[in-house]
Amino acid sequence: MTDHDTRPVPPARIDPSVLMEHIRAIPGVVSVAARNGSLWAEGPFLDVEAMAGAMDALGIRLGTVTAIPLSEDGETTVIYHYIDEYEVINFKTATRNGVLASLAASVRPASWAEREIKDLFAVDFPGHPNLVPLLRPEGFEPGMLRAAMCAPAAMTRSPVSPLARK
Repeated sequence: MTDHDTRPVPPARIDPSVLMEHIRAIPGVVSVAARNGSLWAEGPFLDVEAMAGAMDALGIRLGTVTAIPLSEDGETTVIYHYIDEYEVINFKTATRNGVLASLAASVRPASWAEREIKDLFAVDFPGHPNLVPLLRPEGFEPGMLRAAMCAPAAMTRSPVSPLARK
């Protein structure tokens, strides 16, 4: 870089062992492991607000949130994906009675993700400042994809694509 370069300087890399210790200190984290080039923290009773605070203190931002329904009328696995210049950190937790604390008031990218997860899988995020439908058409109840994602996949013996046939 030159004296006239205005690009921001990326933060220094956090030593991976130090980062893992910070993650282990988050209430509810029960395991941390390096897998497939990223860190995975798991905790069925993860304190997501403490997680968000810890990541913010380390300068690591939320990239997105994904959800996977575990059963048609049960709980949902929720994975928070954090990223910085050097690491991808995934926090895997689950709803409790269909509920998980909202991060939207303090972590802006969480707002749309939580609204989408509410629409598709009927997860409630108490504390969300504006949990209005994002994708759900008028007249549809929250959780419009939960049943479809929990139904067993139909198996077929013959290809369904005309391109796959002789």
